[in-house]
Amino acid sequence: MTDPGMFLHRSLPEAVYLVLRRKILNNEYEAGQRLVEAPLAEELGVSRSTVREALRQLSVDGLVDISPRRHSIVTRMSYEDIRDACYARFVLEAGAVRCITGSKDGVLARMQQVVDRMADVAADGDVATMIDLDTEFHGCIIDAAGKQRLAALWRTLDAQMGALMRSSIDRQHIGLDEAVRRHQYVVDIFRVGSGEAIVQMLEEHYLGAVDSMAEAGVLSSAVLEAKGRPA
Repeated sequence: MTDPGMFLHRSLPEAVYLVLRRKILNNEYEAGQRLVEAPLAEELGVSRSTVREALRQLSVDGLVDISPRRHSIVTRMSYEDIRDACYARFVLEAGAVRCITGSKDGVLARMQQVVDRMADVAADGDVATMIDLDTEFHGCIIDAAGKQRLAALWRTLDAQMGALMRSSIDRQHIGLDEAVRRHQYVVDIFRVGSGEAIVQMLEEHYLGAVDSMAEAGVLSSAVLEAKGRPA
């Protein structure tokens, strides 16, 4: 039974959504696994309608596919969806970098603090918290630009980041320690590089590994396996 304390200060659908999201992101519910309303409602001590609402939000996030037969399937993003989301994030962050003027000391300090926290989380194997820290890390770059509309556009992608990182971690077969290393590299280049060097680094950070995997055929076969079809 889920800890009732997790439901405090939140609406029930939001609390159930967060519980299920964490289980999916930490691979307690694996790609291809069926999530059925009735057993989930019994496990969590809530109504089926509450579970249904939470599953709808998970579907919007790209974490589950909903079946009309009262169950959902844990899914992973396709290569096209992964690259699309990564490209959108890269373009917005590249724009933010070009808007940052003056000293970078403040944003660098905040980014480094997040990476240090990532290292602690990686040691615990907590993918869900790592994903939240990834959003916080890249948000430091966005916020440093001081452009409200840019920040608002960037944050419309937040809901997809869980599905994006879970899919990327699965398909690249990387540990969380490697995710920490990649973010530390972003900090290091941010500290010493020119604006254009930082933009090039962000492009590689977001798109380089995804494109390499696609060229090697890793993504296409992984997508088929997650959907239960032969590659």
